Amino acid sequence: MKDDDGIVQFWSVSPNGGEPRQITRNEWSIGSAFTWSPDGRWIGHVMDNSVFVTDAFTGHSSRLTERSPDSSAPLPLACVFSPDGRWIAYTRRVESGAQNYSQIFIVSVPAPP
Repeated sequence: MKDDDGIVQFWSVSPNGGEPRQITRNEWSIGSAFTWSPDGRWIGHVMDNSVFVTDAFTGHSSRLTERSPDSSAPLPLACVFSPDGRWIAYTRRVESGAQNYSQIFIVSVPAPP
């Protein structure tokens, strides 16, 4: 959902109803589908042409990949955690000659502090 500045943020709402609670306060909009880590603490997603993880409890987002140009940025598809939560798989475009291909990449998730 968008915040008051029009930036797409993560929000949560109880399954029992109630008001939505804003989780993130990022300067960029969430730019993809997202996936929860197996332990439920992290949310993997794309934002600002990079792969990020967001701490679901604190709302703090951490960049895992360098910011890419639009032509090779991670695609707005789900960033998927490995079963042990140590890796995220994501898709981005790669040029090969005159062709562009979507390829799967992985990035490690740092251990929480």
